[in-house]
Amino acid sequence: MNGKDKRRAPRARHDSVIEIFNVEGKVAATGRLVDFSKVGASFSVGNPVVMPDKFRARLRFLDKGVIEVEAHVVRTTREKNSTYYGIKFDSYKNVYPTGEKKDTWQ
Repeated sequence: MNGKDKRRAPRARHDSVIEIFNVEGKVAATGRLVDFSKVGASFSVGNPVVMPDKFRARLRFLDKGVIEVEAHVVRTTREKNSTYYGIKFDSYKNVYPTGEKKDTWQ
């Protein structure tokens, strides 16, 4: 490899929370967000999670609010004490409890 990052969008490192929802809309799993971009994200969990083909997730950022995404898994890596998932966003939207902020993620 030549050391260049070949991703379609630059990733930003982030230590935040990601919540994965089941088909009933309840939180099925939570993980630690590792990095994200406008097209996808990476997160880790302690114990492996059975991920559906497509799912809904919520990413919480102090500076950007809450982002809700529809996504699918493109990569899974198991390490010593964690499992890492790479996901690609099919769609996303900013969600704010009071609606005071504009979409700052574009």
